[in-house]
Amino acid sequence: MKALKDTRILGMPLAFYLVLTAATLFISIRGNLLDNMIGAVACSLLIGTGLGVIGDKIPIWNQWLGGGILFANLAASAITTFKVLPESTIQTLENFNNGTGFLEMFVVFLILGSILSVDRDLLMKSFLGYIPTILGAVAGAFILGAGIAFVLGKSPVDAVLSIALPIMGGGNGAGALPMSKVYGEVTGKDPSAWYAASFATLMLGNIVAVLYAAILNKLGKKYPQLTGNGQLMNLKDNGARKAEPVTCNPDVSHYAAAIALATFCYIFADYYAAHISIINNWLHLGFKVHKFAFMIILAALLNVTNCVPMEIRAANKQLQGFFVKYLSFPLLFMVGLGTNLNDYLQILSIANLIIILFVVLGACLGAALIGKLFHYYPIEAMITAGLCMANAGGSGDVQVLGTADRMELMPYAQISSRIGGAVILLIASFLFSTFFA
Repeated sequence: MKALKDTRILGMPLAFYLVLTAATLFISIRGNLLDNMIGAVACSLLIGTGLGVIGDKIPIWNQWLGGGILFANLAASAITTFKVLPESTIQTLENFNNGTGFLEMFVVFLILGSILSVDRDLLMKSFLGYIPTILGAVAGAFILGAGIAFVLGKSPVDAVLSIALPIMGGGNGAGALPMSKVYGEVTGKDPSAWYAASFATLMLGNIVAVLYAAILNKLGKKYPQLTGNGQLMNLKDNGARKAEPVTCNPDVSHYAAAIALATFCYIFADYYAAHISIINNWLHLGFKVHKFAFMIILAALLNVTNCVPMEIRAANKQLQGFFVKYLSFPLLFMVGLGTNLNDYLQILSIANLIIILFVVLGACLGAALIGKLFHYYPIEAMITAGLCMANAGGSGDVQVLGTADRMELMPYAQISSRIGGAVILLIASFLFSTFFA
């Protein structure tokens, strides 16, 4: 009883939180939720956080099956599937997350806070070997996926083209959707059929990636020598120095500056990608580099040139911590509302599930193997270059890193989803032309 009395959610006493949440749920179920940002924030923050807290309390689930992050996400999918909330409420939340750009804002603050808090020498060294590590993950996924398909009596080629490619493609908008267009152009067939199956495949792959993230997190706790606890590169192996801890205390003005800097970096990256980038606007390579990739480069330049005052860096780091601690559950709740549990049933068969398990496992092993050459910790390499290649893009990055308790790896996760996704589009174009043309 005393434990319940002492329980606080979002800093509120449990009874006070429950009253607010019950009232919000009542308004939402009746379809009377404010159709704007205020309504979306209230609903997702109260209900999403509650679901996340429940997931973190369920035995076994909280240790091995994704905890509150995955529970909030799947519970939201069930809410959509069984129409617990009216369409108007779900639309309000989806518009805020996608149309208004809450998901983008979440990633923006994680990227800048993470990169500005990393030692400059370590940042440059860790980026150097990251693309080869991604390619190692892709090779591992293809090899294990094709191999287990052969053992199961399935076509290895189909396993790569219809399962491994969608899973490793960087999500839906930057992966399966443009990949289906490439499929249509190469084969002359309607891309919608390939896309429907691919979408279900990548969503199942995302769930597997989240489950593997939970396992890797536990593995790191049992074998601490395998992990940097959120740091990709092994400092002992390469002689790099560890970053000095930030000791300054930012004030309110520094938080304002940090918000201005983060949002500026993103709008500049967006403008650069759309109007200046030679790759995107002149070379016509069949794919475009995502604006998040350019933001990562800009943030890295700000770090390397040391032009951001220490107080603003500290404010960015603390804003990152706020988003991770208090807004992860609401975000994953809103992401889950955009999926339907029936999507997972479209391709659900024992053989396909086994192939998906091995594709994601192959991505992990390939990333760990190549990452070792660049002095990366195996668990961090598997999470970033492996699982963040095999998840559902930006939202999948949040799920995987949140479950693995390593949100500070978001810059590397975004490289996997954005640049790695573009690499997969090139590979898909070649493979489709080879086997389908």
